[in-house]
Amino acid sequence: MHHPHAGHDRSAGAFGWVKCGDKLPHRVAEEVCLVPAPPTNCPLNGQPCQSNDDCTDQPFGSCQYFNVGFEGCGCTYGCETDADCDPGFVCRCGGDILGAVSQCVPSECTSDADCGDQLCQFSQSMGYDCAAEVVNGACTTPNDLCDTDPPCGDTPCAFNTDNDVWECSLVACGRPFMVDEQAVTAPAAARDDWRAVASVPMAPSQLRAALAAHWTQIALAEHASVASFARHVLQLLAVGAPPEFVLDTQRALADEIEHARLCFALASSYGGAGVGPGPLAQAHEPGAADLESVVAAVIREACVGETLSALEAREAAERAEDPGLRRILGRIADDEQRHAELGWRFVRWAREQLGDDARARIDAVFADAVAAAAVAAGNMAREAGTPSSAPTASSTPPARLGVAARPRGPGPAGCRRLRAAA
Repeated sequence: MHHPHAGHDRSAGAFGWVKCGDKLPHRVAEEVCLVPAPPTNCPLNGQPCQSNDDCTDQPFGSCQYFNVGFEGCGCTYGCETDADCDPGFVCRCGGDILGAVSQCVPSECTSDADCGDQLCQFSQSMGYDCAAEVVNGACTTPNDLCDTDPPCGDTPCAFNTDNDVWECSLVACGRPFMVDEQAVTAPAAARDDWRAVASVPMAPSQLRAALAAHWTQIALAEHASVASFARHVLQLLAVGAPPEFVLDTQRALADEIEHARLCFALASSYGGAGVGPGPLAQAHEPGAADLESVVAAVIREACVGETLSALEAREAAERAEDPGLRRILGRIADDEQRHAELGWRFVRWAREQLGDDARARIDAVFADAVAAAAVAAGNMAREAGTPSSAPTASSTPPARLGVAARPRGPGPAGCRRLRAAA
């Protein structure tokens, strides 16, 4: 897909970051971060850091406040120029939508000059339900399927290195609770009753805030999986399914409760305060009711989604360095494999109840789900674990993948330079 350059300053004197309307930002040239380590904004006592003087493990340390359903402070380490970053990374100054603080971010290009008549473009988010910040750069191509986030719904537009195109991409964890074709979760809340007893790996102080936010997101997704299975029990009763499916689905629901408790335990420990789920306002939504629609949902969420989740959890367990984390991920992998097998068994039974036309439509749903998952899995395969620098969580935990890429629409005119405040 062609990227028009009208309004883009590509002259030799141009510098910094440019964003045109709702399009993704691109990097015209390297710039020096005026404040590579912003002053602390921590208003709390008893935190791992209270001031920048406590953040000395790496250059440009800053003690920053965070709030991911609970409050805390942690060290972040920034950069002043690209020279402060490892090969394959560029220095992203803080400010505007760039991000709260300066940071080295991965990129296959350093500026528009590396991309011929295209742009050195950057995603605006790490993924579903993540904060807005500029990450992961690559040159645009004539074949791109997106250059802005809105056509992708709740998902970011990201670069797929397997296909060498920008396209819609989603990584979310667990079996999703879908409402109007969107995965929903409860908000985080300060509470201790959803925390399981678990052996929590040690982590450097500068990583604890990122790990707390990461595991909170995963725990909320696992909590939403409880709602998904609870709804599926009612769907099974509505379509007259055999009792073994109802019983096994209830067991899967119990598994997801424990997954959520384990993940909330990790989040609470890293964050230094209890965190759990708030109200899931959409829990009353009934979802699909007729057999064909229920089968289509199970194909997407269980046969494809949880099969990938099981494989990814197994890989994460094998790569985890801490024995306690390895046990947690291994348990989740075993459970996700059973959940996927349950989905396959249900679909085999359900197809026998459907007519030829309905079976043909179900087969088409399956083909589409596999194709979408292949694209999403390729995106995930190129990404480092989250947080990528965490030695105790070096693998991405279980994830439900898949969103169809949609063509982009025209964006509003108007370009602006992204001011680097830090």
